[in-house]
Amino acid sequence: MTANLQVHHNEEEIQIVQFRNDSYYWQKELAFINEEIEFYLDVLNSSSIKKSMSKAVEAHDLIHQFNNLKETNEKYQLKCEVFRNRLEGQSECDEVECDYAYVKAHFTFRSKIEKHLNNVRKVKQSAFIYLRNRIGKVHIE
Repeated sequence: MTANLQVHHNEEEIQIVQFRNDSYYWQKELAFINEEIEFYLDVLNSSSIKKSMSKAVEAHDLIHQFNNLKETNEKYQLKCEVFRNRLEGQSECDEVECDYAYVKAHFTFRSKIEKHLNNVRKVKQSAFIYLRNRIGKVHIE
């Protein structure tokens, strides 16, 4: 559950609340991406789609891309869990260097997550286009 801001929170506490919210969002997003990847792999590997793509290099490439995304997404889920655990220790950190190191790590991780989410969107967009072009061509028996 996301942490909420309270009137009594100081600047550092507000930052920790934001970091917790980010972490919660990332975990939910990565979990849903796993479900989406499984769905796309099921669709692309289904017998009705396979009949229409027997020699379609594009489909095989999409399957490969989704498998790579799945592996990367699982790694980010593990990293997110480690990051979240570090956040719990962060609230006990009283040193400026410790705070700075965590803030820097947070922004670096955020950048990597955002890049991953963009990669996921690109592959899904390619799948949308591919499947949209095949919908009328698939004959389900």
